[in-house]
Amino acid sequence: MITGVPDASRAQFQPPNNEAAMTITILQGDSVRAIGQELAKLCAESFDRFDPAYLTGRLAHICDPCAVLARDGGGALTGFKLGYRRGSNLFYSWLGAVHPSARRQGLASALMARQHEWASTAGYLDVETRTRALNTAMIMLNLRAGFVITGFEVDRNAIGVVTQRKRLPSS
Repeated sequence: MITGVPDASRAQFQPPNNEAAMTITILQGDSVRAIGQELAKLCAESFDRFDPAYLTGRLAHICDPCAVLARDGGGALTGFKLGYRRGSNLFYSWLGAVHPSARRQGLASALMARQHEWASTAGYLDVETRTRALNTAMIMLNLRAGFVITGFEVDRNAIGVVTQRKRLPSS
């Protein structure tokens, strides 16, 4: 059981192009479930053919969810990384999105780094993620962040999926 981590924490993210700073917040448990519709809305704005029911339906059943959120100065959600516990030592980084207007500013990297810091502090040893094989930008971001490719499969929709894993630093 992961213990000793506060329910929420805040940090600032300053994009390199002098855009307004964003607030990064971490939520856990039911606080994450409570914003499921907001997360689904950002996914629908960020991805082609995203079904909000995929997120909201699954979110109700995952174990110990944790969301790292980025909000602009007006409070609008501009990005997030969402994951959950899979076993006693593995954190699964399930889903993330950055609004198209906030891309190419390092926000995805900042959210990932904050998620990994949190997971390490929470006592997880590894983080794992799966990415569609055609999403080379995410695969490259993961590799730059220290992930290694640990698997490949073709899902039930005939889409190639790459599994990547990273050992977290001990806190």
